[in-house]
Amino acid sequence: MRLRAFSRADASVYRSFVNDPEIARRIDRAGPVSASEHEAWFESLVASESAAPFAVEEKSSGRFLGLVWLFGIDRRHGRAEVRIVLGEGRGRGAGVEALRLISQHAFATLGLGKLWADVLAFNAPAARAFEKAGFVREGLLREDRISVSGSERVDVIRFGRLASDPGREA
Repeated sequence: MRLRAFSRADASVYRSFVNDPEIARRIDRAGPVSASEHEAWFESLVASESAAPFAVEEKSSGRFLGLVWLFGIDRRHGRAEVRIVLGEGRGRGAGVEALRLISQHAFATLGLGKLWADVLAFNAPAARAFEKAGFVREGLLREDRISVSGSERVDVIRFGRLASDPGREA
C-alpha cells in the first residue's frame, strides 16, 4: 500500500465508487454524482490550499483503491479532518494502512498536531479501521445526520488522533 498524487484518471474511477449505492450510504452521499459536478469537485480539491488528497494504491499492482485526504487544513490550530473512501481493498487492511500513512504525512511533513474524522455510527468497518490506525473515539454526535433514505436520523462517531499520543506512531 502506498499514497501518491490523486490524478484526473483516478477521479473518474473514484466517481464510480461514490456512485455505488452501498458506498454512497456509508459516506452519507444522498444522490448520484454527475460528471460535471464531479469535475468541479476534482478541480476544487486539487487546487485547494487547505486540502491534501492522495490516491491509495496497491504497491504491487499499481491499482487505484480509493482516496484519502486531509480536508480543512487549519495551520493556525494545527489540525485537519481526515476523509477516506475506498472502492476496493476494504476488509483487507487497505483503509487502516492509508489512515496510518496520511497521519504520518500530517504529523511529520505538515507539522499538524491533531486529526479528526466523523464516521456514521452504523459504519462499523470504518470505525474499526480508524481505531486500528490509532484514532480514539472522542464522542458521539447523537442524531447528527439524516439518513440517505431520509427516513431516520443517524448518529455520528467523532474520532481524533494527536501527534503527541503515546504509542500512536504514524
